[in-house]
Formats: sequence, C-alpha cells, structure tokens
Amino acid sequence: MQQFFGHPESPLFGVHHPPRGKQASDDRAVVICPPIGQEYIRTHWCLRLVANQISRGGAHVLRLDYQGMGDSFGRVEQIDSLAVWQNNIEAAIDQVKQISGAQTVMLLGQRFGGSLAAEVAKRRPDVNSVVLWEPVTDGQIYLNQLRTMHAEMLDLWVCKMSTQDDEAAEEILGAKFSRSLLKEIEALELCVGDIPQPQLAVKIHEGVLNATEHPQPSLQKIVVDDRPASWNDLRELESAYLRPAISRQIVKLVRQMFDRLEQFDALKLTSQSLGAEVAQ
Repeated sequence: MQQFFGHPESPLFGVHHPPRGKQASDDRAVVICPPIGQEYIRTHWCLRLVANQISRGGAHVLRLDYQGMGDSFGRVEQIDSLAVWQNNIEAAIDQVKQISGAQTVMLLGQRFGGSLAAEVAKRRPDVNSVVLWEPVTDGQIYLNQLRTMHAEMLDLWVCKMSTQDDEAAEEILGAKFSRSLLKEIEALELCVGDIPQPQLAVKIHEGVLNATEHPQPSLQKIVVDDRPASWNDLRELESAYLRPAISRQIVKLVRQMFDRLEQFDALKLTSQSLGAEVAQ
C-alpha cells in the first residue's frame, strides 16, 4: 500500500507491506532503509522482493524513500546533511508503529542505508534489532569508489562528456550531491560496537567488510556470501545485488530474529532491556 507521511510540506513516500500468512502479527514491524544514489535505483526491485517475503512471514514492512529520492519530496542536491535522511528513518519508524501498533521496530539497511540505520538505532530505544546488509563502513573509501566508477562510466561514451563538479555540488553516477553532504559522507565511519541492539550483518565474502564485526559476538550473527561480487566494479554491479540465495537467507534470518525477540518478550520492551542472550 503506497502512502505519504511525515511533514506535510516535505512528505515522504513509503510502501507498506501488511503481514500475511498464519503467523501474521502486529507486534512485528520492519523499516527497510535503501541505499542512496545509483545504488538506490539498482536495488529497488531486490528490496521490493525482500519486503514481500518478510511480510509473507507475518511482519509489517515499510519501504522508505528518503527525502530527495524516489517519490519523496525534493531533490538529492537539496539535502545538505545526513541528519535529514536519519530523521526520515525516524519518521518511518513512527509511521510503521502507528500502522501496526507494534512497540518496537527492526531496521533493515542495505549499503549506505545500513550506515544510516546504525546511527538511528543508537538513539532510538524502540529499535529492537538491526540488519546491516553489506553496509558502507568507511565514507571516504565509498566516495572514492563511486568517483572511480563515475569516471569509468564517462569513458564509455563516444564523445567527451562532463558532469557538474563545482563549489556547490558534484554529480556522481547520475546523482548530484551537495558539498556539505559529501563532506559528512566522507567523514562517516561505521562502528557497530556502539549499536546496543542485536544485529544481523551480511558480508560479501571473507576478508571484506570486517568492520561490521561486533566486539561482542553474542550480539551479532554474521552471514557470509562466498560468491565473488563487487559494488565497486561496473562489470560486477549486477552480481553485487542480484543474489537470490543471500536474499532468501536474510528473509529467513529476519523471521528467526523476530522469533528470538518474541521468545524473550523483547518486542514489548525497549532496546535498553535487550540482553545479549537475545542474539545468541
């Protein structure tokens, strides 16, 4: 079900997938936090399928378009701070709680959406768990990789092309980002040890994204996809996100996480009350 919510002067767009099946429950709610820029476009269909599958397992799911992206209000170049998108996630949390009646919410963030979700989880006691789907762990490395792909993409054209790159904004793979936003992205460093909630972390393969490993293993379950894939190579982008096997595994583990939270009555409690035993 498509809907607009948030501030009436800058509405956010979301798609609500109501719970289905024999295990349908109003206590289970998920907010999906997508990537940004060109990765938002590439992963849209994948996240839609994941949302459908999670809802079939009995949970409410809300897919979010950040301000300036998708069908939400504004343009990307108007966003001057990561706080805008973090506040969008908080608004989505409030929205899915209102729709479902759930007291706590799971955040599922892919790529930069995982980095945003991690920051929101630190300050929201009504977030019961976090799924970090190959999150961006170092903003400077992330931007360097995007800029490299941008330059490679321009080289594919027969005639020489140029894109916006001035004091106000920079175009990277079809998305224009303000300089102030790029500065904040560049400074981002994900520290999962600061997240108090149980976590599910997804890595592409061993040796990659080790920064997602929690110093307290009992709070985290790690899923590794051994099939080679890269978000940083134009030739491998399709294989980076179109991996049905890992998607199905994530859906299964999300259901198991809800079962575990329910077993410890954590869906009725704030994250401050969640113990490490929930994630074990």
